[in-house]
Amino acid sequence: MRRVVSWMLIALLVLVPVSGVVAFSVVQARDPEQLAPKPAAVLQQPTSVLDDAKTDATITANSKSGVSVLAPNWQGIVTAVHIVKGTSVSTGTPLLDVDGVTRTAVASATPFYRSLAEGMAGTDVQALETTLRAMGYFKGKANTKYDASTAAAVKKLEKKIGINPQTGVFDPAWFVWMPGENLTADSILLTVNKAAPMQGDEVFSTAPTVDTIKLAASNAAFAFDGNTPYILSQNGQDVATVRSDGDVNLELIGKLTATEDAVPAAGGLANAGGGATYSVQLRREQAKQMLSIPSSAVMTDASGVKTCVFGKFAQGESTYQSLPVTVAGGSLGVTHVEPDENVAKLYVLADPLTIMGDGATCPSN
Repeated sequence: MRRVVSWMLIALLVLVPVSGVVAFSVVQARDPEQLAPKPAAVLQQPTSVLDDAKTDATITANSKSGVSVLAPNWQGIVTAVHIVKGTSVSTGTPLLDVDGVTRTAVASATPFYRSLAEGMAGTDVQALETTLRAMGYFKGKANTKYDASTAAAVKKLEKKIGINPQTGVFDPAWFVWMPGENLTADSILLTVNKAAPMQGDEVFSTAPTVDTIKLAASNAAFAFDGNTPYILSQNGQDVATVRSDGDVNLELIGKLTATEDAVPAAGGLANAGGGATYSVQLRREQAKQMLSIPSSAVMTDASGVKTCVFGKFAQGESTYQSLPVTVAGGSLGVTHVEPDENVAKLYVLADPLTIMGDGATCPSN
């Protein structure tokens, strides 16, 4: 009898644990999550913070090359130079003398290409008369015929630029063509007592100009509203107060230091045909009171436009409520939302996706 009881005890000691393992395996095979520990909801009230919306930003100034003014077909020696860096050049501005004859800047639709004399005709005659009138030598109405009045005007020009005797025959080499008026000379490639520039060589050029200036903030949500003043700083030094993209202009970037890989030319302009970048920081002039919550707590609606948080007004409540929020900045892992009395009182659910799953979607209305 004792031997039977002993065997029964042994059987129970073996079979009960084995049965438990089998049952565990069956349940796990059907639904492993039934045996996983349930996640605990993390609830916390928002904290009030002062937010100056500080963000790193990059200013990119793209430039375009200056205008190059080229020599016509010259032969001879430069005997005088009449322009210096900064000279504003327009039609009639003397540029240089070649063998004692002054060469004059002229802005016209196209360069003059042939000699003209009395009796000739063409659209270039009309253009010449228009130019001579602008220079004060021709008094009549411009037309396509080179007549005695045209020759008389040319003789006045010849006398002015140092040609003796005057012939009344126009030589296109007297003019240096420009694509427009009021060009400011920057680089001047002329030297007295040196050979005159050859045809197609540069006489002078204007400085490169900034084509576009763009500011991009590292915070994708950043945008000027036109009213809020922001302090723009670089390397810890405040540079300017800006309210819009238009305030980020040539005058401002002239106060900045470009990054080493794109050094600007004098005056803050980018090198010809290139660009310069400037690393800066932006912050609100006056910090605003915000509510700080975990970034994981902010949910959206089905459209991805509206934002909200879920939570409870008391720890013991059984269901979660949804409240709309307006995101206004933040940093890594932390989101700042506009102040709201109800949100400030809410115990915000920090991990709604984990706790609520598909239910963690903001109401659409």
